[in-house]
Amino acid sequence: MSAGKDEGPDLVDKVIKYLAKREGIDKTLKVIRYSSRLLAAVTPKDQELHQRFAALDSSVGVSRKAFRLGKFLQDYNNWRKSRATGGTYLLEAVAYGGEGIYYFIEQIVWLMKAGALSKEMEKDLAKLSAWAEFLGYIANIVLSTFKLRELAVRESKLLVTLDKKRKEEGVLDQAAERELRVVRAARALRVALIVQDLADSTLAVNDIRGGSDPLLSHPVLLAVAGLISASVSSYKNWTT
Repeated sequence: MSAGKDEGPDLVDKVIKYLAKREGIDKTLKVIRYSSRLLAAVTPKDQELHQRFAALDSSVGVSRKAFRLGKFLQDYNNWRKSRATGGTYLLEAVAYGGEGIYYFIEQIVWLMKAGALSKEMEKDLAKLSAWAEFLGYIANIVLSTFKLRELAVRESKLLVTLDKKRKEEGVLDQAAERELRVVRAARALRVALIVQDLADSTLAVNDIRGGSDPLLSHPVLLAVAGLISASVSSYKNWTT
C-alpha cells in the first residue's frame, strides 16, 4: 500500500505544539481564568457555582505566576539585543523594562501566596508591579502606532507598484500581491495588539487604584477586558 500524501499538521498536532510552549500554556490558563471570572461575575453570589468559578479564577491566577518563573529574562534579552535608537530605544526600554519588572515581582508575589515568604509587603509589591505593567503597556501602544504608520506607508507603496504594473504592463505582480497580504495581516495584528494593551491597561489601572473605582472595578468589565487580552495573545501565539 502506498504511503498517503503528507497533508501537514492537523488540529491535534497544532494543539500539542501550542501547549508544548510556555506561552501556549500561559495563554490557555489566561483564557480559563477570565472565562471563570466572567461566569462568576454573572452568577448570583449565593449560588455554589459562583463560589466554584471564583475559586477556579483564584487558583489559575496563582498557577500562572508559577509558569512565569524566569520570564523576566526574556524582556531583558529582547532589550539588550534591540537595535533601535533615539526615542524608539527609550520607548523599548520602558516597554521591556516595565514588563520585565512586572514578571520579576510576580515571582516574589507567587512565593508569598505559596507561603514561602511573608505577605507583609504583598500589597506594596502588587501596586509596584501594576505601575510597571501599566507603563510598559503605554510604551507598547506608542511603539505599535509607530509600526502601524510604517506598515501604512509600505502598503501605500505596494498599491502604487501594483497599479503601475497593471496599467503599463497589463500584468499582476504576484510577489507584490503576496507582500501586500502579509503587510495587511501585520497591520490587523498590530491593531489587535493595541486593543490587547488597552484591555490590560484597564486591569493594571484597577490594580493601581486598589479597586476603589466603581466602574473600573466592575467584575464584568474586568473579566471582559481579561478575555479580550487573552484572546488576542492566544491568537498571536497560535499563529507563530
